[in-house]
Amino acid sequence: MKAYTIQKIDTNLYIKGFSGQLVYSALYGIIAALLLFVLLYILTGAFIAVVVCVPLFFAYLYRLNKIQKKYGHAGWAKKKIARQLPEFVTIKKRFLR
Repeated sequence: MKAYTIQKIDTNLYIKGFSGQLVYSALYGIIAALLLFVLLYILTGAFIAVVVCVPLFFAYLYRLNKIQKKYGHAGWAKKKIARQLPEFVTIKKRFLR
């Protein structure tokens, strides 16, 4: 009999090195760019659709790439949660000598 080893299968979704919530942001960006392209293609024509959608799409992916490099997936999620927390009042007072 042959012995088979059990291996863990990686079920995570990867897009161009993104991880965590940024993967889903990239997917939503791809879907939004496709829908915008189709809408502009129908309404205005191919040239306008390409001129508008392609730079917007690559700018969005560039922004996500910068976020991934700067914060990482865990840091970006923590920063988003920290924005939702209330700010604490700080009092700055000069010390007299």
